[in-house]
Amino acid sequence: MMHPLFTQYNWTPWGGRLTRPIPLRPAEGVAKRSDGRGRCEPNEYPHETALLCFLPAALADRARLLCVSAPPPAAGAATPSAGRRGIGRAGETPTPLLIAPLLIVPLVFIVLGIVLALASPTVRAQAYLDDNPAQWSKEVAVEYTVSLHRAKSQMVDISMRVPNSDGVPIELHLPTWRPGKYVVLDPAGTIVSIEAFHADGQPLRIHKTAKSSWRVETFEPGDIVVEYSLYANSLNDRTRHADDTHAFLSGSSVFLYTDELRDRPLRVWVDAPERWQVATGLASDPAEEWAWLSPDYDVLVDSPLEIGEHELIGFSVEGVPHDIVIWGPVEADAERLAADFAAIVRVQRDIFEGPGGQLPYQRYVFLIHAQPGLRGGTEHLNSTIMQTGPSTFTSESSYAGFLGLVSHEMFHTWNVKRLRPAGLSPYDYQLENYTDLLWVAEGTTSYYDDVTLVRAGLLDADKYLAQIAKTIARERRRPGSAVQSLADSSYDAWIKFNRATPNDINTTVSFYSKGALVSLMLDMELRTRTDNRASLDLVLRDLYRRHPLASGGFTTADMLAALEARAGSSFEGFFAAFVSGTEPLDLERAFAVAGVELLPEEMPAGSYLGLSLRDTTVRTIRSDGPAFEAGVQVDDILETIDGETLAGSLEEFLEEIKPGTRLTLGLERRGEHREIEIVTIAPPIKRWRLERLAEPSNEQRAVYESWLGQGWPEAAGAAAGEPVVPSDP
Repeated sequence: MMHPLFTQYNWTPWGGRLTRPIPLRPAEGVAKRSDGRGRCEPNEYPHETALLCFLPAALADRARLLCVSAPPPAAGAATPSAGRRGIGRAGETPTPLLIAPLLIVPLVFIVLGIVLALASPTVRAQAYLDDNPAQWSKEVAVEYTVSLHRAKSQMVDISMRVPNSDGVPIELHLPTWRPGKYVVLDPAGTIVSIEAFHADGQPLRIHKTAKSSWRVETFEPGDIVVEYSLYANSLNDRTRHADDTHAFLSGSSVFLYTDELRDRPLRVWVDAPERWQVATGLASDPAEEWAWLSPDYDVLVDSPLEIGEHELIGFSVEGVPHDIVIWGPVEADAERLAADFAAIVRVQRDIFEGPGGQLPYQRYVFLIHAQPGLRGGTEHLNSTIMQTGPSTFTSESSYAGFLGLVSHEMFHTWNVKRLRPAGLSPYDYQLENYTDLLWVAEGTTSYYDDVTLVRAGLLDADKYLAQIAKTIARERRRPGSAVQSLADSSYDAWIKFNRATPNDINTTVSFYSKGALVSLMLDMELRTRTDNRASLDLVLRDLYRRHPLASGGFTTADMLAALEARAGSSFEGFFAAFVSGTEPLDLERAFAVAGVELLPEEMPAGSYLGLSLRDTTVRTIRSDGPAFEAGVQVDDILETIDGETLAGSLEEFLEEIKPGTRLTLGLERRGEHREIEIVTIAPPIKRWRLERLAEPSNEQRAVYESWLGQGWPEAAGAAAGEPVVPSDP
């Protein structure tokens, strides 16, 4: 039986009463009543205590009183929640309510919590700690109406109302890229039609001035209405998609803006098919039905909307509500998801805010697209969109991988969304935004995504070490490691990392995977220089506190200063070798600090050519192999070797060939046959493994345990994988 505290709610067709079911499927949604007040009721089971909640919507949005039955959750446990705003339906009929006496005590604590939250000195730009939807509603400058009645045809219709008291021409723009993906996407290409009108209905001339810009010609005061339609069929890049079950809208690919009004409050109305719900990090409008508010355009861009038929799981972390919203045909284990997500949030909160610190948002939404063939995620201000296959919810291995994605995107809540490289703050939506610190934004995040899972008890330490060993093997076998630095990889993301070519493996590195390994080295270097008194955790916390988003972001010099302040010595040499340089990564030394050895597997047998095939077509050619120098090219078709057709795979054939053997490759290139002679060489080491030392020193044990938050296996009082409290020097 589900824990009695995990209460689920559904809409009924009469008056929006919240009642009944428990089984496994999460609630279909809870919305604001037409009288501006929230309401929730628990399941009507005889062993449960009935409790009615009746709160002003503005108050419910901050505290969202949990309507459940006793007993209370264990200390520190994730608390699933029921009532919520920003997710639900319109058109409820108000019904009379009684206020139970039991409401008084919780209400006192709620009010006290709100007062403390509002009094907090930790107020950062776009942090949603000081949100005021009621005030935004009064100050709205720009309004959008999103109509989804043509969603089944993958068309989205939008109306934008812009004030124009001066009666001057208006310049409109659509971003050319979306935050979180450093490549120009040019979503303006999917706008099918666009028209402009004066508020009185008179048509106005609108014309293109650039690929993503329009000019509305008007010469008299009065609001301007711009109506446009766009084709929404871009699901994999998480920008915009619509069909007969939902619409996903990421603001940068959907909503036009004006430079003059970019920092003004705005409202988004949603006109959706019956039974569709809205899930978003935006605050719902306390004064209007089916309307959501943003303090400015940047927050709108960072608050995607998932609108349609979806499942909902709610939980709380230290009183802060979190929603998990799933679009897709899956049966989710709601309790497990709530507990695992909450554990991830707590571990990462402790890194940036300090143990038990305040979360930097008042509400968080995990949007999940669970559909075949989908993968990846994008971070947003107080939400994330994650894509995965349905097998995630039925396969343990798939679920474990999915938790890594959850951890990665949640870590971005701090690292990128609030601690951001200077080149990315503020965003320029029309041009590429350059920084040499994407290796921190993405690589350091990649380092911590699995470290978080180990500390949270969601990933076995041995499995984590095995995963890191695979990453090391890939990076050490990549010829591009000797060509491109991490800093250059970061800066050139717009033209190289996100614009793949067959030669990338020879000339580039990934600021994700190599950035993760360099971050690990930084962590261990800090621990070495300070006898484990400092770590990368603390440096990130320092940067987060010293360089809030409003300050314009941090630079490499800022990071070097933060490292030196903690270590008492310079990291210039480290950066020259491994960040701006291409020196081989000394990972053996780094792991030794934590009592772990990095060892090569046995030398592989046979020979090496440095090429890989897809069926018989050459897919990649590595510059460290003889095929590159011999002139084999990508897309050549391998027909024969020494006049014979391959009976099995190329790898199997080469395992039987001694290094130094001369071979003749018969190739087809653009319809012509040619032969290339090649001499094989010994293969490079393909695999590495990480093993804990049999007899580590006390210092190595201490580093290992504070690094992974796990007791050293076989240590007194700590079995293998048993969670311990991570150190916080």
